[in-house]
Amino acid sequence: MKDDRNFSNQLVWALFKAAALSILLFFFLSRLDTIKAGANVVIGVLMPFIIGGVIAYILKPMCNFFERHLKEKLPRQAHGLSVVLALAAAVLAVGALFLMVIPSLFQSIYTIALMIPDSVQSLSNWLLTYFGDNEVLSNYISELSGELSSTLTNWLSGSVLPGLQTLIGSVATGVGSLITLCKNLVIGIIVAIYLLLGRIKFAQQAKKLLHSIFKKKWADAILEEVTFADKMFGGFIGGRIYDSLIVGVICFVGMLILGIPYPGLVSVIVGVTNIIPFFGPFIGAVPSFLLILIVKPVKALIFVVFVVILQQFDGNILGPRILGNVTGLSSFWVLFSILFFGGIFGFVGMLIGVPLLAVIYDVARKMMYKGLAYRERQEAEGQKQQKID
Repeated sequence: MKDDRNFSNQLVWALFKAAALSILLFFFLSRLDTIKAGANVVIGVLMPFIIGGVIAYILKPMCNFFERHLKEKLPRQAHGLSVVLALAAAVLAVGALFLMVIPSLFQSIYTIALMIPDSVQSLSNWLLTYFGDNEVLSNYISELSGELSSTLTNWLSGSVLPGLQTLIGSVATGVGSLITLCKNLVIGIIVAIYLLLGRIKFAQQAKKLLHSIFKKKWADAILEEVTFADKMFGGFIGGRIYDSLIVGVICFVGMLILGIPYPGLVSVIVGVTNIIPFFGPFIGAVPSFLLILIVKPVKALIFVVFVVILQQFDGNILGPRILGNVTGLSSFWVLFSILFFGGIFGFVGMLIGVPLLAVIYDVARKMMYKGLAYRERQEAEGQKQQKID
């Protein structure tokens, strides 16, 4: 009788929770536009702190590295100097990257704009040398090259140049947005400095706050999960950026040695898209191949072979040595996380999707094990009670 009453109470409680969750879900979905608008307002206000938090999180490992090496010689100044050195190193790295990449990018884009008509004709002539004996294919290639050259020329004169003029003319109207961006960036750097200087104190305060709100068991579990999340995000994102930087440099050097055109532009495309797991190499290789194909078809084929070799080196040697198996996810879950979070958050979702799913997977795994252990204890107690009865 008592067991039946307990079962009825549990059933009523479960139905109540299901109904409450259904009502909350319906309310959330019906007010989705309002919630998004409110979230955008809050994010806009907190944007300097978000930028500062991201900068501080990226520079934290560098600060810890400098502080460890400065503690022996300058124990009192090590904490502050580590922040200064990390910021200086970041500014120098970003400045050097811009100085190396930006001029090459502009030069490549300008050269492409000037050479497109002649390059299309050269590509047509190159194809005719191989397929000129076939009358149908040769006629099709000639017609296609003429249409493509005319289309690209009209596009450059009718869309690109007026678009650039519109862009230059809209700079004055976009001054407000530019000022807001600069303001957020400056305040974000200041916030990052405060966060880096007080990172130890903030961590201690967060621990005290958790233990003041939750029981020790739950506070320790939350701290354990936060530590795991920090390991996942820091190790994965930092490793991907470091790996992609090396891949971009190798691509740039290799293209210079092989004489492939647009080494700066293509290396940036390959390096940036390589940050995205799984799909990154394909996303970067396709537009790069098309750019090179317009100018030098033979070099485009060499580029394909070079990129395949480079991606094999990165996927089998460089990447595993830098990242290892940080997340512990299977290939299926890596693919799922990229598609799912990429569809929700775009490029940022593709970047953080894998470590985010790793954290969710870890929480679900621990909850599953605790649930199984609880069920086993219940069954054991039930068997003991049956023996007593």
